[in-house]
Amino acid sequence: MAGFSTATTVRRVGDDEYLADLDPLWSIGTKPNGGYLLATMTRAALDVAGPGYPHPGAVSAHFLSAPAAGPVQIRVQPLRQGRSVAQLRTSLYAAGEHCVEALVSCGTLPAAGPARWDGVPAVELPAEEDCLLLPGETPWFPVPLMTVLAQRLDPATAGFTTGRGAGAGEIRAWLRFADGSEPDPLGLLVAADCLPPATFDLDLVGSWVPTLELTVYVRAVPVPGPLRVRLKVRLITEGRVDEQCDVWDNAGTLVATGHQLAALRLPEAPTNATAGAAVAAAD
Repeated sequence: MAGFSTATTVRRVGDDEYLADLDPLWSIGTKPNGGYLLATMTRAALDVAGPGYPHPGAVSAHFLSAPAAGPVQIRVQPLRQGRSVAQLRTSLYAAGEHCVEALVSCGTLPAAGPARWDGVPAVELPAEEDCLLLPGETPWFPVPLMTVLAQRLDPATAGFTTGRGAGAGEIRAWLRFADGSEPDPLGLLVAADCLPPATFDLDLVGSWVPTLELTVYVRAVPVPGPLRVRLKVRLITEGRVDEQCDVWDNAGTLVATGHQLAALRLPEAPTNATAGAAVAAAD
Protein backbone atom coordinates (compact mmCIF):
# COMPACT_ATOMS: atom_id res chain seq x y z
CA MET A 1 0.00 0.00 0.00
CA ALA A 2 1.38 3.42 -0.98
CA GLY A 3 0.88 5.91 1.84
CA PHE A 4 -0.14 9.48 1.11
CA SER A 5 3.34 10.98 1.41
CA THR A 6 4.83 8.38 -0.94
CA ALA A 7 1.93 8.58 -3.40
CA THR A 8 2.32 12.36 -3.75
CA THR A 9 6.11 12.41 -4.09
CA VAL A 10 7.43 14.80 -6.75
CA ARG A 11 10.95 14.97 -8.23
CA ARG A 12 12.43 18.22 -9.46
CA VAL A 13 13.99 17.79 -12.91
CA GLY A 14 14.48 21.39 -14.03
CA ASP A 15 13.58 24.99 -13.37
CA ASP A 16 10.13 24.74 -11.78
CA GLU A 17 9.52 21.40 -13.51
CA TYR A 18 8.71 18.13 -11.73
CA LEU A 19 7.96 14.50 -12.42
CA ALA A 20 5.58 12.34 -10.40
CA ASP A 21 4.19 8.82 -10.62
CA LEU A 22 0.44 8.74 -10.00
CA ASP A 23 -0.36 5.75 -7.82
CA PRO A 24 -3.23 3.59 -9.13
CA LEU A 25 -4.55 3.00 -5.60
CA TRP A 26 -5.54 6.66 -5.27
CA SER A 27 -8.16 6.26 -7.99
CA ILE A 28 -11.86 5.86 -8.68
CA GLY A 29 -11.99 2.96 -11.10
CA THR A 30 -9.00 3.77 -13.32
CA LYS A 31 -9.11 7.57 -12.85
CA PRO A 32 -6.97 9.32 -10.20
CA ASN A 33 -9.01 11.10 -7.54
CA GLY A 34 -9.25 14.88 -8.04
CA GLY A 35 -8.14 15.74 -4.52
CA TYR A 36 -5.15 13.44 -4.91
CA LEU A 37 -4.16 15.24 -8.12
CA LEU A 38 -4.48 18.60 -6.32
CA ALA A 39 -2.29 17.38 -3.46
CA THR A 40 0.42 16.12 -5.82
CA MET A 41 0.45 19.35 -7.83
CA THR A 42 0.42 21.44 -4.64
CA ARG A 43 3.42 19.56 -3.26
CA ALA A 44 5.38 20.74 -6.29
CA ALA A 45 4.07 24.30 -5.86
CA LEU A 46 5.12 24.37 -2.19
CA ASP A 47 8.61 23.23 -3.16
CA VAL A 48 8.93 26.14 -5.59
CA ALA A 49 7.48 28.62 -3.08
CA GLY A 50 10.10 27.63 -0.52
CA PRO A 51 10.18 27.10 3.26
CA GLY A 52 8.61 30.47 4.03
CA TYR A 53 5.29 29.23 2.59
CA PRO A 54 4.88 25.68 3.93
CA HIS A 55 1.11 25.15 3.69
CA PRO A 56 -1.63 25.39 1.05
CA GLY A 57 -4.27 27.99 1.82
CA ALA A 58 -6.44 27.95 -1.30
CA VAL A 59 -6.17 25.63 -4.28
CA SER A 60 -8.43 25.92 -7.31
CA ALA A 61 -8.24 23.55 -10.27
CA HIS A 62 -9.91 22.98 -13.62
CA PHE A 63 -9.88 19.39 -14.87
CA LEU A 64 -9.33 19.32 -18.63
CA SER A 65 -8.93 15.55 -19.05
CA ALA A 66 -8.38 12.60 -16.75
CA PRO A 67 -4.79 11.31 -16.63
CA ALA A 68 -4.09 7.63 -16.18
CA ALA A 69 -2.02 6.32 -13.30
CA GLY A 70 1.66 6.45 -14.07
CA PRO A 71 4.24 9.14 -14.93
CA VAL A 72 3.16 12.77 -15.21
CA GLN A 73 4.90 16.10 -15.61
CA ILE A 74 4.11 19.11 -13.40
CA ARG A 75 5.12 22.63 -14.33
CA VAL A 76 5.02 25.43 -11.76
CA GLN A 77 4.97 29.14 -12.54
CA PRO A 78 5.44 31.56 -9.61
CA LEU A 79 3.04 34.49 -9.93
CA ARG A 80 3.62 36.52 -6.78
CA GLN A 81 5.53 36.23 -3.54
CA GLY A 82 4.26 38.49 -0.77
CA ARG A 83 5.11 38.81 2.90
CA SER A 84 2.69 36.07 4.01
CA VAL A 85 1.24 34.56 0.82
CA ALA A 86 2.78 33.18 -2.37
CA GLN A 87 0.69 32.46 -5.46
CA LEU A 88 1.65 29.98 -8.16
CA ARG A 89 0.19 28.36 -11.26
CA THR A 90 0.60 24.60 -11.66
CA SER A 91 -0.07 22.51 -14.75
CA LEU A 92 -0.17 18.72 -14.94
CA TYR A 93 0.56 16.84 -18.17
CA ALA A 94 0.30 13.14 -18.96
CA ALA A 95 1.70 11.69 -22.19
CA GLY A 96 2.01 15.25 -23.48
CA GLU A 97 -1.65 16.09 -22.81
CA HIS A 98 -2.59 19.02 -20.59
CA CYS A 99 -4.84 17.44 -17.94
CA VAL A 100 -5.19 19.78 -14.94
CA GLU A 101 -4.61 23.51 -14.45
CA ALA A 102 -4.50 24.87 -10.90
CA LEU A 103 -3.79 28.04 -8.93
CA VAL A 104 -2.23 27.65 -5.49
CA SER A 105 -2.02 30.23 -2.71
CA CYS A 106 0.23 29.17 0.14
CA GLY A 107 1.64 30.51 3.39
CA THR A 108 1.76 29.47 7.04
CA LEU A 109 -1.43 28.10 8.59
CA PRO A 110 -2.28 28.47 12.27
CA ALA A 111 -2.65 25.46 14.51
CA ALA A 112 -6.21 24.27 14.85
CA GLY A 113 -8.05 26.11 17.60
CA PRO A 114 -11.13 28.18 18.41
CA ALA A 115 -12.24 30.56 15.66
CA ARG A 116 -13.00 34.24 16.19
CA TRP A 117 -16.48 33.40 14.85
CA ASP A 118 -17.78 30.12 13.47
CA GLY A 119 -21.03 29.73 11.52
CA VAL A 120 -20.38 26.10 10.61
CA PRO A 121 -20.90 23.89 13.70
CA ALA A 122 -19.03 20.60 13.63
CA VAL A 123 -21.08 17.73 12.27
CA GLU A 124 -22.30 15.18 14.80
CA LEU A 125 -21.49 11.54 13.98
CA PRO A 126 -22.08 8.20 15.68
CA ALA A 127 -19.04 6.44 17.07
CA GLU A 128 -16.62 5.26 14.37
CA GLU A 129 -17.25 1.60 15.14
CA ASP A 130 -20.98 2.13 14.60
CA CYS A 131 -20.47 3.55 11.09
CA LEU A 132 -20.30 1.67 7.77
CA LEU A 133 -16.78 1.03 6.46
CA LEU A 134 -16.74 1.41 2.68
CA PRO A 135 -15.08 -1.43 0.76
CA GLY A 136 -12.39 -1.03 -1.87
CA GLU A 137 -13.79 -3.79 -4.05
CA THR A 138 -17.25 -4.79 -5.15
CA PRO A 139 -18.23 -7.30 -7.85
CA TRP A 140 -19.37 -4.37 -9.99
CA PHE A 141 -17.12 -1.35 -9.56
CA PRO A 142 -13.60 -1.25 -8.07
CA VAL A 143 -12.67 1.82 -6.05
CA PRO A 144 -8.98 1.47 -5.09
CA LEU A 145 -9.17 4.79 -3.18
CA MET A 146 -11.08 3.02 -0.40
CA THR A 147 -8.09 0.77 0.25
CA VAL A 148 -5.89 3.76 1.15
CA LEU A 149 -8.60 5.82 2.86
CA ALA A 150 -10.73 4.37 5.65
CA GLN A 151 -14.17 5.95 5.27
CA ARG A 152 -16.92 5.10 7.75
CA LEU A 153 -20.34 6.44 6.73
CA ASP A 154 -22.93 7.69 9.18
CA PRO A 155 -25.66 5.01 8.85
CA ALA A 156 -28.25 7.80 8.52
CA THR A 157 -26.62 8.81 5.22
CA ALA A 158 -25.68 5.32 4.01
CA GLY A 159 -29.14 4.25 2.83
CA PHE A 160 -28.06 4.55 -0.80
CA THR A 161 -25.99 1.39 -0.33
CA THR A 162 -29.24 -0.59 -0.19
CA GLY A 163 -31.19 1.54 -2.65
CA ARG A 164 -32.94 3.70 -0.04
CA GLY A 165 -31.34 7.14 0.02
CA ALA A 166 -32.55 9.56 2.69
CA GLY A 167 -33.31 12.23 0.08
CA ALA A 168 -31.38 14.98 1.88
CA GLY A 169 -28.48 15.17 -0.59
CA GLU A 170 -25.96 14.73 2.21
CA ILE A 171 -23.30 12.19 3.18
CA ARG A 172 -21.39 12.24 6.47
CA ALA A 173 -18.39 10.15 7.48
CA TRP A 174 -15.33 9.59 9.62
CA LEU A 175 -12.11 9.59 7.60
CA ARG A 176 -8.62 8.25 8.28
CA PHE A 177 -5.59 7.34 6.19
CA ALA A 178 -5.52 3.55 6.06
CA ASP A 179 -1.74 3.44 6.67
CA GLY A 180 -2.21 5.13 10.05
CA SER A 181 -0.59 8.45 9.11
CA GLU A 182 -2.08 11.56 10.66
CA PRO A 183 -3.84 14.22 8.57
CA ASP A 184 -1.87 17.27 7.43
CA PRO A 185 -2.75 20.33 5.32
CA LEU A 186 -1.91 18.55 2.05
CA GLY A 187 -4.01 15.58 3.07
CA LEU A 188 -6.97 17.89 3.60
CA LEU A 189 -7.06 18.47 -0.17
CA VAL A 190 -7.93 14.79 -0.52
CA ALA A 191 -10.35 14.81 2.42
CA ALA A 192 -12.38 17.54 0.72
CA ASP A 193 -12.90 15.38 -2.39
CA CYS A 194 -13.16 11.71 -1.47
CA LEU A 195 -16.66 10.83 -0.21
CA PRO A 196 -19.18 9.12 -2.48
CA PRO A 197 -21.12 11.76 -4.47
CA ALA A 198 -23.89 13.25 -2.33
CA THR A 199 -26.19 12.76 -5.32
CA PHE A 200 -26.28 9.08 -4.28
CA ASP A 201 -28.41 10.11 -1.30
CA LEU A 202 -30.97 11.43 -3.82
CA ASP A 203 -31.34 7.95 -5.36
CA LEU A 204 -29.03 8.85 -8.23
CA VAL A 205 -26.81 5.89 -7.40
CA GLY A 206 -24.71 4.73 -10.32
CA SER A 207 -24.41 8.23 -11.74
CA TRP A 208 -20.91 9.29 -12.79
CA VAL A 209 -19.90 12.67 -11.37
CA PRO A 210 -16.67 13.82 -13.06
CA THR A 211 -15.22 16.99 -11.56
CA LEU A 212 -15.06 20.07 -13.76
CA GLU A 213 -13.72 22.54 -11.18
CA LEU A 214 -12.66 22.08 -7.57
CA THR A 215 -11.62 24.72 -5.04
CA VAL A 216 -10.40 23.82 -1.56
CA TYR A 217 -9.79 26.29 1.28
CA VAL A 218 -7.45 24.96 3.97
CA ARG A 219 -7.97 26.82 7.26
CA ALA A 220 -5.69 25.27 9.89
CA VAL A 221 -3.24 22.48 10.66
CA PRO A 222 -5.40 19.59 11.91
CA VAL A 223 -4.76 17.87 15.23
CA PRO A 224 -4.01 14.12 15.14
CA GLY A 225 -6.94 11.75 14.91
CA PRO A 226 -9.80 11.04 12.52
CA LEU A 227 -11.41 13.72 10.39
CA ARG A 228 -15.15 14.36 10.26
CA VAL A 229 -16.46 15.08 6.76
CA ARG A 230 -19.83 16.28 5.47
CA LEU A 231 -20.63 16.51 1.75
CA LYS A 232 -23.80 18.30 0.64
CA VAL A 233 -25.46 18.87 -2.72
CA ARG A 234 -26.25 22.55 -3.20
CA LEU A 235 -27.93 22.51 -6.60
CA ILE A 236 -28.62 20.06 -9.44
CA THR A 237 -29.47 21.39 -12.89
CA GLU A 238 -29.48 19.69 -16.28
CA GLY A 239 -26.20 17.79 -16.40
CA ARG A 240 -24.53 19.75 -13.59
CA VAL A 241 -24.23 19.50 -9.81
CA ASP A 242 -22.40 21.61 -7.27
CA GLU A 243 -21.42 20.27 -3.89
CA GLN A 244 -19.86 21.65 -0.73
CA CYS A 245 -17.64 19.56 1.54
CA ASP A 246 -16.69 20.62 5.08
CA VAL A 247 -13.89 18.88 7.00
CA TRP A 248 -13.35 19.07 10.77
CA ASP A 249 -10.43 17.69 12.72
CA ASN A 250 -10.69 15.52 15.81
CA ALA A 251 -11.00 18.60 18.04
CA GLY A 252 -14.02 19.86 16.09
CA THR A 253 -12.17 22.67 14.27
CA LEU A 254 -13.25 23.40 10.69
CA VAL A 255 -9.95 22.82 8.88
CA ALA A 256 -10.99 22.68 5.20
CA THR A 257 -13.89 23.38 2.86
CA GLY A 258 -14.22 22.20 -0.72
CA HIS A 259 -16.49 23.62 -3.44
CA GLN A 260 -16.99 21.54 -6.55
CA LEU A 261 -18.78 21.86 -9.88
CA ALA A 262 -19.22 18.51 -11.60
CA ALA A 263 -20.96 16.98 -14.55
CA LEU A 264 -23.82 14.64 -13.72
CA ARG A 265 -24.21 11.63 -15.96
CA LEU A 266 -27.24 9.64 -14.90
CA PRO A 267 -27.51 5.85 -15.19
CA GLU A 268 -30.10 4.51 -17.58
CA ALA A 269 -31.96 2.46 -15.01
CA PRO A 270 -30.81 2.63 -11.36
CA THR A 271 -31.40 -0.58 -9.42
CA ASN A 272 -30.73 -1.84 -5.93
CA ALA A 273 -27.90 -3.92 -7.37
CA THR A 274 -26.39 -0.80 -8.89
CA ALA A 275 -26.69 0.91 -5.51
CA GLY A 276 -24.68 -1.80 -3.83
CA ALA A 277 -22.11 -1.72 -6.60
CA ALA A 278 -21.57 2.01 -6.34
CA VAL A 279 -21.24 2.25 -2.57
CA ALA A 280 -17.51 2.96 -2.83
CA ALA A 281 -17.66 5.38 -5.77
CA ALA A 282 -16.31 8.86 -5.09
CA ASP A 283 -16.16 12.14 -7.00
